[in-house]
Amino acid sequence: MNTKEEKKELKACNKTTKFVAFALTGLAVGAAAYYLFGTKEGRKTLNKAVDGVNSLSKNLKAQAEEGLERATKLAKRAKEEYEKVVNLAEDASHEAMERANKYKEEAKNLAKKGLSRAKDVKDGAKEYAKRALDQMEEASQKAKQKVDKA
Repeated sequence: MNTKEEKKELKACNKTTKFVAFALTGLAVGAAAYYLFGTKEGRKTLNKAVDGVNSLSKNLKAQAEEGLERATKLAKRAKEEYEKVVNLAEDASHEAMERANKYKEEAKNLAKKGLSRAKDVKDGAKEYAKRALDQMEEASQKAKQKVDKA
């Protein structure tokens, strides 16, 4: 088991390790800064790195612009296709409405003709029934007269 003294030593050791790591990191950063800013070779290396970053930035910008241009073209093409589909649907809709109206008018005309023919049949049947009734009355009167004469 750890005693209090061992824990204190471990804690002190951890602090020392952290301090040494921090100091080494600071030393490395300082050395790199000195190399890059304080020597001719370092400045050349720094300039190359800056040039590389600038070149990469230009390439990324060009690719982004190219991608944006492609996306714009695709969006424009998609919009054109959408408009074509909408126009085709509207045309089909108008055509269907025109046909429906045509068939409606034809049905109306046929219904009028049917009603007219039904009226003609009704009037003919009425006339026929009236003639038949008149003939029956006439026959009845003739029969009555014959009975009265006899």
